[in-house]
Amino acid sequence: MTTQPGQQIVTPIPLASFMPLDAGQPQVASVKVGQGTFVINGVTPVVVADANVTANSIIIATLKTIGGTVGAIPAVTSITPGVGFSVTGTASDSSTYNYLRIA
Repeated sequence: MTTQPGQQIVTPIPLASFMPLDAGQPQVASVKVGQGTFVINGVTPVVVADANVTANSIIIATLKTIGGTVGAIPAVTSITPGVGFSVTGTASDSSTYNYLRIA
């Protein structure tokens, strides 16, 4: 992780997949992030494997490639910590979505 003059990493954490937060102070905190893609299957739940997901993860989906009839952004219907999460879309949607996992 790149630091600015006067900054310190305050905890011994692995640096891969961490997003630095900087409020202009000498400390640097970080938030674990990850990303990927999934293809929605209409209203049938799709399981997305992500071993780094936690019960408190925030998952944000955005449309990548249109497939079928795009409806609402898919909803996360369940999270299984250490395994992944399930998403459900709208009828006739077979689009590819990007996701961002925070923490």
